[in-house]
Amino acid sequence: MRVSLVLFVLIYFISFSAYAYYGSKANYKWWKNPNIASEMGLTRPQSDAIERIFNSNKNKILRYQKELRHQEIQLSKKLNTTDSNNEEVLRLIDEIEDIKAALTRIKVQMFLQVKGVLTPEQIETLHKIKSRYQGTHR
Repeated sequence: MRVSLVLFVLIYFISFSAYAYYGSKANYKWWKNPNIASEMGLTRPQSDAIERIFNSNKNKILRYQKELRHQEIQLSKKLNTTDSNNEEVLRLIDEIEDIKAALTRIKVQMFLQVKGVLTPEQIETLHKIKSRYQGTHR
C-alpha cells in the first residue's frame, strides 16, 4: 500500500500540479492553461486528447472520493462509540484501503494515458515545470 501511495503522490504532482506554478492564472486543467501549453509545445489535438482522458475518468474519481469520505466518517463514528467491536472497525479500514487503492489505480492509469499523448520532451518539460513549482513553494 505504501508503494501505491508514494506512486500516487508522485504522479499527482508530476502530472496535475504543474498548473500551480502559474498561480491563480491557472486552473486545475493544466493542459488548458495557455502558458503551460505554450511552454510544453502542447498541440490542440493533444490538449483535446488529455481533456477526453480527464473527462472519462472524472466521474469514477469523484464517485470513489465520495465513497471514501463516507467510509471515513463511518469509521470515525465507530471509533467514537462505546459499542464498536474490532471486527467492524477492521472491516471499515479494509474498505477504506480498497477504495484508496482503486483511486490510485484510476489516477495512475489516467497519468499513463496522458503520458502516452505527450512526447518525451513534453514529459521532461512537465517535470521541469513541476520542479520550478516545488522550488518556489517549499
